[in-house]
Amino acid sequence: FQEMNPIIMKGKMPTIYDVAARASVSTYTVSAVINRSAYVSPELTARVEAAVKELDYTINHLARSLQTRQTMTVAMLLPDIDNPFYAKAVRGAEDKFREAGYSLLVGNTNNSTTCQAEYLKLFRSRQIDGIILVLAAGDQGDIARAVTSGKPIVFAARLPEVEADSVTADNVGGARMAVDHLISKGHKRIAIITGNRSTSTGADRILGWQLALTGHGLAAPQSYILEADWTTESGYALSKEFLSSVESRPTAFFSANLLMMIGLLKAMKELGVQCPQDIEIACCDDADWLDVFTPPITTIGQPSYEIGFNAADLLLRRMKNPKRKITKIVLQPELHIRP
Repeated sequence: FQEMNPIIMKGKMPTIYDVAARASVSTYTVSAVINRSAYVSPELTARVEAAVKELDYTINHLARSLQTRQTMTVAMLLPDIDNPFYAKAVRGAEDKFREAGYSLLVGNTNNSTTCQAEYLKLFRSRQIDGIILVLAAGDQGDIARAVTSGKPIVFAARLPEVEADSVTADNVGGARMAVDHLISKGHKRIAIITGNRSTSTGADRILGWQLALTGHGLAAPQSYILEADWTTESGYALSKEFLSSVESRPTAFFSANLLMMIGLLKAMKELGVQCPQDIEIACCDDADWLDVFTPPITTIGQPSYEIGFNAADLLLRRMKNPKRKITKIVLQPELHIRP
């Protein structure tokens, strides 16, 4: 073994020169094979790949970043890593970045703008090439500065107040579809439990709820708007308080995400309120387990994977051409009816 791989046995990390010597090719050829930057014949490619494997060679990204001023590393910042929506969005982004040869770091802000600001500062100091950002709820005073700092940023799911690249779903249209469905089933008193209005998703889903109700000549009372913070705990606490005190209970609820819906169902169970007999629920976000879940819940399927994938594609294009025109992508959700 020592004769086969004397470089490793000596404790020295193999270099591109060692790979070139082992494969009897130039360093240019090794670079072309590793980076897929130029055509190399199948025979030479096989020799280089064999040498890479024998020597257990890995690219020295630190050295390369000093030359190219690129780390080939990007970051994605999420407000709640427990939310299944974001798991699919990360999967979409990672698939696109892996295809382009980039590594992805993921951070969780717990919906805190303070934590978000700390992460953005950290990413700048670590020379991350670009960032996909799902905004935390609250004041976004630091976002304009982050956008103009020169570090490529694409916003996903939640829109910023500044002009920037973004990929979102049609949250107004999605909420309207869900409430329209409830109205078609005869419901006239429909409440909504949503996340922070400071987020574009929270505000847009409230607007969609209002447009659906008023479009059918129904009331959209402010007292029927429960503003939670996207979590199961907040959904449970708010809906239990509401259902325990409201004089005229709604016959249906629109939940703006799965986590708050779980909290709502827990509160209903404790209060002896049956679904769908007493209160029917429609929810934004979907999951495979809902196909076998009782009671059946109609949902708005969010294009979460596509949001992540398109955001990654947009970031790659922004990093390649920092002066390109701002692009805003809006993807369409789908109504999944479960009778």
